[in-house]
Order: sequence, then structure tokens, then C-alpha cells
Amino acid sequence: MAAIENAPRRLRDNRDFRFWWGGTVLSAIGDEVTLIAFPLLVLFLTGSPTHAGLVGGVAAVPPLLLSVPIGVLADRTSRRALMLGGSVVSAISITSIPVVHLLGELTLPHLYAVAFVNSVAATVYRIADTAALPRIAGEEKLGEAASQSETIWGISAIVAPPLAGLLFETAGPTSPFWIDAVSFVAIMVCVLAIRAKLGADRPYPEVSWRQDLTTGARVTLSRPLVRALTVLTVAGDFLFAGIGLLLIVLVREGGASGLETGTVFTAAAVGGILGSMVAARVEDRIGMVPAVLTKHWLTAALFPLLLVDLPGWATGLIWGLISFQISILNVIQMKYLMSVIPNSKLGRVEGFLTFIEQGSLPLGYALTGVLLGLLGTTSTLLAYEAVLLVLAVFATVSRGLRTPAHPDEPARSSG
Repeated sequence: MAAIENAPRRLRDNRDFRFWWGGTVLSAIGDEVTLIAFPLLVLFLTGSPTHAGLVGGVAAVPPLLLSVPIGVLADRTSRRALMLGGSVVSAISITSIPVVHLLGELTLPHLYAVAFVNSVAATVYRIADTAALPRIAGEEKLGEAASQSETIWGISAIVAPPLAGLLFETAGPTSPFWIDAVSFVAIMVCVLAIRAKLGADRPYPEVSWRQDLTTGARVTLSRPLVRALTVLTVAGDFLFAGIGLLLIVLVREGGASGLETGTVFTAAAVGGILGSMVAARVEDRIGMVPAVLTKHWLTAALFPLLLVDLPGWATGLIWGLISFQISILNVIQMKYLMSVIPNSKLGRVEGFLTFIEQGSLPLGYALTGVLLGLLGTTSTLLAYEAVLLVLAVFATVSRGLRTPAHPDEPARSSG
């Protein structure tokens, strides 16, 4: 990566990073607003929960089909161009919903098409955005940049749900999409304002597309430490994919109100933000591997408390503490990956990680629903706890977690 001369001493003084942060937070909030507004609009138009669920299913397809080739593009071409292109496509597709609705021509196939196209564009933006971050923040600020990145998703989790619901109820069923479309214009301005070089390294290695499609997997799996972290992360994503459904059923069975149910998820977002704020200090104090072990053992210790008959606020507190731990580890892992993976390969690695992580989510969600239907809440919680203990033991005995960074490549590429 090109050296950043006269880099600001504080990340917030970095002009490029401020624009990156603004664009990314708008993108995250817009994605969350759309995620909520789509099923609400489908229910409004059709009254069919099945179609509302299928829209979400359509949006889940592009990350599975396209994240790996998108990762290759993020390393072969300009990441700025990909971020701009994703924003333009999203703006056009999202704007079509309220426009066609005003014309009285909005149909279910149109919504399915927009959900798919917007998901493609969002996947392009996210992978290019992550790959561009080290060049924008600079080598010395990767930890702080990772912390800010994690904070953004906590902010979106707090802001987007009430915003989408409020707009839907007060300004009309398609009003959230107008707001989302405007946000994409602001994102384009932010991306254009970034001065850092976000193009591909030159000369690019002479490899075929077929070979390049496997680079992300090879780079990830060839490093024992990265491989071990990936196994733990994907297993955790699979397990917690349906945690929202599990927590809703749990607190509703306990007689919690709708407000208390919402508080559980607000507590998780707040815990995530607080965790991102202290992650750097935790890593400085104990290091990455102890942080991995602490997260898994504390999560396994806290989770059984959900078996106790607790009020909604107490369930929220427990889940907030678990989210606090998860956020700390997310920041530390993101910093490590950006440090050890050459920036020239970061897009392909991010594409591969997106593929396997996103692939685990629908399966994990479906499994949670099946377990709740067959076994009930208590047995499902116990099954979760058994897996958490297995993951904690795996983290403890894994040799991969104690393997240093790959010795034959520098932490950062040049160019």
C-alpha cells in the first residue's frame, strides 16, 4: 500500500477517513432501513407473510453467488469505481419503488427484482469498502479504523428500525425508500471526496479469472491463525443467525411487552458500540488470542442465564453483555486481517469470507426455527449452550490460534 505521508496523528483528523465514515454509516443505515421496509411494504401490498419472507430470501442470494467474483473485481479494478457503481445502481433501483408506486404500477415481481439488484449493489459496495479501508486509514490506525467500522453497524442497528417504522407509518409505505435513495446520493459525494488512491495495484499478477476465484480461499486457509479465526467466526454466525427469533420467542413467552422485546435488541446494539470503543484497550492489555478465549468462555458462561425466568430488561442486559464481547473480538479480528493480508489480496479474501459467512446465515436461521418447533425454547437454549461450549474448547486447544502470521508475505503490499 502506498505510504501515507504526513498522516494525521488522530484518525478523526484524517479527511479521507471522515468521508469514508460518512459514506459507510449512510450505507449501513440505508441497508438496514431497506431490510425492514421491504417486508413491511410487501405485507402492505399483499398481506402475505410468505411473500414478505421470500423477498428477504431473494436478497440473500447475491452474496452467495457473487461475493467471490466481486472480491476479485475489488482487487483487479478501482475500488472507488465499484463503490460509486454500487451506489448508483442502488439509488436507481430503490428510487424505482416509490416512483412506480406513485404511478399505481407497483407489482410483486418488481419488488423481487429490486431486492435482488439492490443486494448485488450492496454486496459490491461492502466488499470494495472494506478492501479500501486500510488505504484510507493508514497502517498505524487500523485498530481505530476497525473500531469505527464496528461502531457504524451498532449505530445503524439503533437508528434504522425506528426510522423505517416511523416513516412507513407517518409518511407512507414507500417513504423509507425515498430516504434510502437520497442517502445513496450522499454516499457518492463522500466516495468522490476521498483523495487516497483506491485503484488496483500495478502491475496486476498475470493469473486467469479461474485461478483468481480461488485466491481468497487459498490465502485464508493457508494461514493457520486466519483459518482458526474463520472457523470460529463462521460457526458463531451460523449459531447466532437465528438468535433474534430465539430471543423474541423467549421474552414473549415470559410475558414481555413489545417495548421490552425491542429493548433486548437495543441493548445488543449498545453493547456492540461499547465493545467497539474498548476493543483496542483490551487488545493492548491482553492480546488477540486471550481476547478470543475470553469471548468464547464468557459467552458460554453468560448464555445459560437466559434459561432463568427473567424480565425482558434482564434478558436484554445479558444479550448486551454477550454483544459487547462479540464486538470486541470483531474489531480485533478485523484489525488483524487488515494487517496480515496484503492489501492487493484483501478484496478476494473479503469476498471469500462474505461467501461462507452469508451462506451460514439462512441455514442457521432455519435450524433455529426447526429446533424451536420440535424441541421448544428451553431445549433450543441448551442446544445453543452445547455448541458454545464446543467452540470455547476448540478455541482453547486450537494450535492454529497460536500460530504467528504467515511468514512469507509482508503485512502490507506496496503500490
